[in-house]
Amino acid sequence: MIKTLYSFDFDDTLCYTVRPEVGKDQYEKETGMSWPYVGWWGKSETLDPKIFFTPKNEFVYGKYLEAKSDENGASILATGRLNKVPMMREHIESILNQHNLSFDEIFVIDSKIPNGQKGLYLNWGSDTFKFKTTLFEQLIELTGCEHLIMYDDRHEHLVKFEEWAELQDCKVTIFDVKNKTEKTF
Repeated sequence: MIKTLYSFDFDDTLCYTVRPEVGKDQYEKETGMSWPYVGWWGKSETLDPKIFFTPKNEFVYGKYLEAKSDENGASILATGRLNKVPMMREHIESILNQHNLSFDEIFVIDSKIPNGQKGLYLNWGSDTFKFKTTLFEQLIELTGCEHLIMYDDRHEHLVKFEEWAELQDCKVTIFDVKNKTEKTF
């Protein structure tokens, strides 16, 4: 039985992915070509391990190790990165493998959300906040967990997560990894 469900965001939470202001120059240096797109975050090339090294956040890594040692817990990765983008999942898996990071598979039956492969949930195409809250609600119901602990970095989402947390049937702890603060609802 899962008593605590731990969720880790990817970009700037579990790992420090390269930002566009630095990444576009590095991409050009490594490939000999200018960055071919207007956007950044929706492109799998931004995570290509042949071009970029993506270090893990050591502070969050410590929290990850704590979560993995919880015998009554399960940990997942929930990212706003889009699942439908070719090579996105593969690049994320490669980065996680570089750092020996793994997550728990939770099988979702008769659900609106697709099964996470290797405990990795990538956005199916909606707003990131909506994607995560829908995912969390379904996983809370599916697992019957008593506590959701989530690690995230985006201030604009953290404020909305607090409002959302107050409406949940289980205890929710929101960990702001930038400020290293937490609030429990």
